[in-house]
Amino acid sequence: FKNILFMLLVLTILLVGAFVLLDKYTGHGDPHVQTPNVEGERIDKAIRILEEGGFEYEITDTVYRDHQELLSIIDQNPEPDIEVKKGRKIYLVINSDEIPDVEMPDLAGKSSYSQAIRILKNRGLVPGKKITRPHASILDPDSEPVLSQRIAGDTTEILPGTLIQKHSKIDLVVGTMMKITESQEEEPIVND
Repeated sequence: FKNILFMLLVLTILLVGAFVLLDKYTGHGDPHVQTPNVEGERIDKAIRILEEGGFEYEITDTVYRDHQELLSIIDQNPEPDIEVKKGRKIYLVINSDEIPDVEMPDLAGKSSYSQAIRILKNRGLVPGKKITRPHASILDPDSEPVLSQRIAGDTTEILPGTLIQKHSKIDLVVGTMMKITESQEEEPIVND
């Protein structure tokens, strides 16, 4: 009976000791603070806010999002205004400082002008000037086939599949029906 009582006493002491150590290790009872909102802030300012608030931080990912300032915080975990213990680590996702490249679509000879505009926008490219050029193969006045694609302001054609920076402006050369006149000009007509 004495041995059982001794074992229960030792077990009780071990359990109480474990709970006390666990309580100290987890900081149970320590005051809580609210996580600051650093989403949308540039990384340097966000780090300063976190450090001044007594938080640690870790950058977990870098992605690119349109319409967000480069090198700004896109996401944080835990979220803003959550009660946490001081010194908690805040995980950050930042917007990349490099705009990604996209593949130039194959528009020439395969798309009408209106289709090409939609395709460019879907790829994250910006439609530039519409350059019209009379072409003998076009018999319908409403037909506007894309004849070639260029970086805005350049006369060199961009080949399909070429990697170009997202948001690049693309000029499209569009075929129109030829007008039958005595003095026919082959010069392109530029419409803004």
